[in-house]
Amino acid sequence: MVATLVVPLLALAAVSLVGIHSNLSQSAKAARMNELAHFAGALTPVIHELQGERTLSGSYIASDRRAGRADLVAQRLATDQVVAAYRVAAGRLDLPRGERALRERIDHGMRVLGKLPTQRSVIDTTPLTAEDEMVQPGLEQHGQADLQPGMDHAAIDSPHQALDQYTDTINDLLDVNGAIAPTTDDKALFDTLAASVALSRAKDFADLQRGLLFEVFSEGRFGMNQHGRLTALVAGEDIYSAQFESFATAAQRSDLDRALASPEARKVEQLTQMAAVHENDQHLMVDQHEWFRDASGKLDRLRQLEQRLSADIIATSAATKAHADREALLYSLLLAATVVLAVAVSLVNARLLIRRVIRLKNAADDVAQRRLPEVVQRLRDGEPVEPEAGPPATIGSGSADELGQLARAFDSVHRVAVQVAGKEAALRRGISEMFLNLARRSQSLADRQLEVLHALRGQQPTHELAAGLGELDQLATRMHRNAENLIVLSGAQTARRWRGPVPVAEVVAAACEEVNEDRRVRPPRIEHALVLAHAATDVAHLLAELVENALAFSSPEARVTISGQRLPAGYVLEVEDQGIGMSDEQLVEVNQRLADPPMADLATGRMLGFFVAGQLIRRHGIKVQLRHSWYGGITALVRVPNELLQPVAPDLVPDGPLPAATAATGTGRPALAPPDLDLPGPGRPVLATHPPLRRHPGHAPNAGAVDQRRPG
Repeated sequence: MVATLVVPLLALAAVSLVGIHSNLSQSAKAARMNELAHFAGALTPVIHELQGERTLSGSYIASDRRAGRADLVAQRLATDQVVAAYRVAAGRLDLPRGERALRERIDHGMRVLGKLPTQRSVIDTTPLTAEDEMVQPGLEQHGQADLQPGMDHAAIDSPHQALDQYTDTINDLLDVNGAIAPTTDDKALFDTLAASVALSRAKDFADLQRGLLFEVFSEGRFGMNQHGRLTALVAGEDIYSAQFESFATAAQRSDLDRALASPEARKVEQLTQMAAVHENDQHLMVDQHEWFRDASGKLDRLRQLEQRLSADIIATSAATKAHADREALLYSLLLAATVVLAVAVSLVNARLLIRRVIRLKNAADDVAQRRLPEVVQRLRDGEPVEPEAGPPATIGSGSADELGQLARAFDSVHRVAVQVAGKEAALRRGISEMFLNLARRSQSLADRQLEVLHALRGQQPTHELAAGLGELDQLATRMHRNAENLIVLSGAQTARRWRGPVPVAEVVAAACEEVNEDRRVRPPRIEHALVLAHAATDVAHLLAELVENALAFSSPEARVTISGQRLPAGYVLEVEDQGIGMSDEQLVEVNQRLADPPMADLATGRMLGFFVAGQLIRRHGIKVQLRHSWYGGITALVRVPNELLQPVAPDLVPDGPLPAATAATGTGRPALAPPDLDLPGPGRPVLATHPPLRRHPGHAPNAGAVDQRRPG
């Protein structure tokens, strides 16, 4: 049993370990995502500062390096600080091998940041050309984020190429943040990351608009291709603003609406639209410094929203990590507790089951080797043992599980064994009583024979001598029938046989010769039929038992009537007496025994006639039923099946017998039962078709005759 439990316990432990490992993996993934969120939060300041440095560098070049030097230097210092912090964060970031694409993006971003010194040197020292003063950074290169990581951009040989590199660097860094989003399975975190990247790109287009319109307003007109560049930058900002709307939450969209609803942002929107519709005007009279201040205010508000998104990313990832850690801890503890509890319960149950099985085995051995043999021995010794009393409960009689059911089943087996042993002992006693009864009958007949012989000794042949010899002959016949009863009880066939088919009248006459006081049997009215030789003796024996039973329970003056008639279902014989009768309950019990003859039981000795009749009924398929007589007493109906009768041609039937329906019996009634006679057949309930039992009007059975009316 323990070995049987080991396999499922090991399987449960393996599944639990897999579940614990999965929970720990989820926790580790959440921790890594939280680390990436902090890394993304360190990246957005770099992008913001690079955007500011790009704008100031463009203004510095557009002024032919005469204005904005101090602001540019201060901006470069701010950029260097956030880039240094970003380098530290990137160095601490530990990515698994499965995130190779993200690692390549980060490494590429670090390399392009390494170009800042070159860019600044070119902007500060390289001679300016007319092309450098006219080209604005970013539009032609913006959106080239599709370049594969590791592919370098164009060489930085002129100031305008240095300005374009700022845009390339910003795009490469935005690609890093864009690559972080797909690494998470948390939808809220993914949407916040995507919204942050979209806002950063829209903000980058707004920053490019700030620099472009600063130069336009400084000159008072659009230069070559500047109006088309402005239109493209406005369209780019609108595209990424719409993308932000699709990923952002309702609160985040409200924050953007509030940022764009500020006075500076509305003024920037108005001036941008005014510039877009005055493409051909030679002079756009707008204060460039005021424009730069308002555009910077709009960018600052977008920067604040960008910072809140970064904070949301960090908070969401932290909450996800905390939730994953709690779930990992809880599930791990639950799984571990489940395994421990399962092992403990299994071992305890195994121990209890083994102990109960051992107790049941010991109880079975005790019953088989000691208790049951003792009960059987007591029964053999004649000591009183209650057959219905079962043994005391072995184990688990009060439990409802399978072992308790097994224990109760074993108790039932023990109880049945005791009952069978008791019935066997009772059967032996019944057989003893049966043979004692037969012996006493034979002894009584033998004593009577001795008395008759003593009375006849020395007498002259007279009428009294002839009567005594007849009585001796009858006593010998009855003793012979008792001997045949023993043969019937043994299940053997009697040696007495007719050589051919026997008329029913002769069978009835033979039956009457085997009973005492045969002179009281009314001369029979029998319809002709032939009984086959192999059954004739047993039919006569059966009739003799019924006739003797009728004579024994009738007054000495009463007579017994026998009638017979052939029916389609066989031959029916009626034996009617006018004795003490039987109650309805007794008739039902007796008819049940006759319809289904029992084997020998406790009542065999007291009901020998029934048992002998039952053996003959079982042997030949004869049907017997007792009913109330019309004139008191009992009528026995015997149906001999057609299988025991010899078929007779109509022209061979003798002319002598009277029809059974009109044969006079001396009582003015038919000799047989009415034509609706329906004897019980196989599988048919006794008396089921004849309620109530047929009784002569005004006659009540002798209620005090219970257990007095017994055949034989």
